[in-house]
Amino acid sequence: MGNTCAWPVLRTTDLAEALTLAEKLLASAFWYRPDGCYLDAWARDDDALRRLTDASPGARVRFYREGRTASTANVSLGVSDFAQASDALSTWADITRCYVLWHDLKWPAVPELGLSEEYKYAELQVACNSHTIHCDEWAAEHTVFVHARPGHDARAAWLAAQVGTRVVGPPEEGW
Repeated sequence: MGNTCAWPVLRTTDLAEALTLAEKLLASAFWYRPDGCYLDAWARDDDALRRLTDASPGARVRFYREGRTASTANVSLGVSDFAQASDALSTWADITRCYVLWHDLKWPAVPELGLSEEYKYAELQVACNSHTIHCDEWAAEHTVFVHARPGHDARAAWLAAQVGTRVVGPPEEGW
């Protein structure tokens, strides 16, 4: 077992820019499965829940309190490709804090850094309206995170450099 570590590699108010960087990072992955991806959001009121489920009728809703009130509803949606993820995320970001996570991928080996191919901890995430992976607090920016094995700061920096960016903040413990 173990948790990933997530390094922010971009913070921007432009969601299209964040998604473009995510697409470039996916292209730099050794391998990834396009449908190994899902969106996740919290609906903190009935209006947000209605808007999220109207926008994505196939979304799964989990309520965390008796009475099935939206104040504690989690909304998740599996997607089959990058275009579907981008469209859904763009819609959801206008409603609430949310994220998209690609979890079925491999980061390439980086022999010059002594790093072998990484599968177990390899993930890519775009968090909308937040600076954290769990979207705990609202922010005016969207954040792109590279997830990797804890302690692999060099891999995160190397991956960021491959797409013309850099690590822009401290890592946080993933999942």
